[in-house]
Amino acid sequence: MSTEPTPDLEKKPGLIGRARKGIEWLNANKARFFWWWVAYQAVKGTITLSLIWIPLLLFWLRSRGEA
Repeated sequence: MSTEPTPDLEKKPGLIGRARKGIEWLNANKARFFWWWVAYQAVKGTITLSLIWIPLLLFWLRSRGEA
């Protein structure tokens, strides 16, 4: 029987190695994430405007007798 350690082919990288890989992946995809963020903000703004601000404005104008 040999006393030399056998290489573990399924050894997972440590915390720093995983973090480094994650940062590399984010840097490689940052342009795509930027445009996803822009689209998300546009949808969120449209929903907020139509479901919150417009009804609040109409409620306020009706309470003043202007609408």
